[in-house]
Amino acid sequence: MSRADNCSMHVLFLASSSILLNVLLSLRLYAGGCGNEETGISWGQTAAEEAAHAAMVNCSGHGRAYLDGIVVDGKLICECNLCYS
Repeated sequence: MSRADNCSMHVLFLASSSILLNVLLSLRLYAGGCGNEETGISWGQTAAEEAAHAAMVNCSGHGRAYLDGIVVDGKLICECNLCYS
């Protein structure tokens, strides 16, 4: 077996392995292995709820509360100059 034959066998093996892996992953993705409600990403819904909660923090119109802001008694507080000081 010459060096060229050996190299072409490696290329053929890598190409066929790549195609097989892509087919298997595509089948898993589109045939229902991922993305359904039971195995879906739940942190997105939680983050949306936390963002909505932070947006509802009442302020006199001078500032905003942030998700990573100060928490007092389990509640986010406004961080504007008038409310913070």
